[in-house]
Amino acid sequence: MEMFLQTLTNGVMTSMILILIASGLCIIFGILHIVNFAHGEFYMLGGFLIWWLFELHALLAGIPDTIRYIIAMIISMAVVGFIGIVVEKYIYRPFRNNLFSTMIVALGIMFILQASALVIFGARDKAVSSPFVGKFNLGSIYFSAERLAAIACGVIFIVALYFLIDRTKIGKAMRAVAQDSEAALVQGINIGTVFTVAMGLSCALAAAGGALVGPIFYINPYMGVEPIMKAFVVVILGGLGSLPGAVIGGFVVGITESFVTTYIGAHFAMLVVFLIMIGTLIAKPTGIFGHAE
Repeated sequence: MEMFLQTLTNGVMTSMILILIASGLCIIFGILHIVNFAHGEFYMLGGFLIWWLFELHALLAGIPDTIRYIIAMIISMAVVGFIGIVVEKYIYRPFRNNLFSTMIVALGIMFILQASALVIFGARDKAVSSPFVGKFNLGSIYFSAERLAAIACGVIFIVALYFLIDRTKIGKAMRAVAQDSEAALVQGINIGTVFTVAMGLSCALAAAGGALVGPIFYINPYMGVEPIMKAFVVVILGGLGSLPGAVIGGFVVGITESFVTTYIGAHFAMLVVFLIMIGTLIAKPTGIFGHAE
């Protein structure tokens, strides 16, 4: 039971990180119609920024580490979101109506950001001191505070995202553009503004994921490669452009990977995940929540 609950906790934490990344991918694909292969690098930038702000920079010295970490995470999300806005406006937008060209451009951005991180931060792994110390126990079972904090923060971000999409004016505009951009334009919605907000929001979510794993895993220029591969599986499994699908797919992938790694072996984890994805696509080619065009 102890191993089961700790494995489940690790799986939920992984799921939350994947959901944050996959939700950003869904927003970008659903609104901008871009397959953003560089999304993992925005996740990586979030990790490096939390390391620089929290570990190296004396940001608001004298206040508790937990508060400093939260402030550093918000700043990293804002910075990476701004970088995403610049990338969308000056790099992606000229190729907006050409899916193949944007895919090639996205690959180029991925390699540029990896190389830039390698030059600026170096090749050595970086570690972030955990601001969440201690453990919580349930009888004889112990859970690390940093993993529980990552789960809690992930839930907060996901709930906030759904509130923004479902209840706010800009969220309704984003849904309208995703459904029919031409009809949205006729109704007076500024398409360019929606694209800007969507890209900034999606990159900020990726940065949040990178910041949350900073105290748990090492940070390096190539840390975004594996998560983005898993996030694409989540998006395809849940249905392209579906945020509810990203949540369901994230839990399926994260928890499956955790249990297979613990009870069978890490080498089989992604094999089982891909088999689940293939089986789902055979049964429902559009994914769990996807709809045929």
